[in-house]
Amino acid sequence: MNHDMLRRFAFIETRLLWCGGVTAGELAKGFGLARQNAQQSIKAYCQRHPGQMEYDRSRRRHVRTATFEAQYVQNNVSRFLDYQRAISQVAHFYEESEWCDIPFIDADTLIKPIYDSNGVQTVLEGLRQQAVVEIEYWSKTKTQTRLISPHHLVFADGRYHIRAYCHEALQYLDFVLTRVMTARLTKELWVSSDADKNWHLRKNLRFRINPNLPNSAQDAIRLDYIPTGENFLEFQGIRIALAYYIERRLCRKDWLFEIPLWEIIE
Repeated sequence: MNHDMLRRFAFIETRLLWCGGVTAGELAKGFGLARQNAQQSIKAYCQRHPGQMEYDRSRRRHVRTATFEAQYVQNNVSRFLDYQRAISQVAHFYEESEWCDIPFIDADTLIKPIYDSNGVQTVLEGLRQQAVVEIEYWSKTKTQTRLISPHHLVFADGRYHIRAYCHEALQYLDFVLTRVMTARLTKELWVSSDADKNWHLRKNLRFRINPNLPNSAQDAIRLDYIPTGENFLEFQGIRIALAYYIERRLCRKDWLFEIPLWEIIE
């Protein structure tokens, strides 16, 4: 099966799962197909996966059956909502058709950090080329010149970071991209991530709801994050370099209750 057909089958399943069914017209619009080609794609899906969907004449669309099992997309609410957010982000970069016509807005994108375009472009070029980059970096109190060997782009706690070896500090650090003021590529020897222990080593994290919160708040948080029958929020196999961001996000002081919502269980 070619890539185009795989994407069409994924589109069909997305509509079946989250949009109440699919029509040839919707498939044609989503991929710029002639209606006849879209009908053939739906037929091909039914032939490859019999019993997955049926035609509902009253609704004039194909709907999933009671025995439907997704083959090309994740039948997971969180994954679907993440997709909705991702496609909205893509739409800010270039035009892309949506697979599900749910009205959606990402309020987090309304707060836009300021980047130095040339600086970020140079750092990312160094990341791709495995090259050492000299940056002018604002580290809270003053500007410093750093030589860095970038090895990963990280998004954490609402900000983009570069994980890199710092040739001045002689250790691996995270650099916030908004604080890169200027950057240029150098011919220094690039240092790989092989010795970045905190990147390669992993740990499990465990949190409990702060018992000092009102009972109603504890119940609401438990409903949001803790599966039925369990008592803690747990993360398995988190990179040590990233664990800090999870701990900081969960354990910072809440603006309403003025205490953290979570406590770390060591």
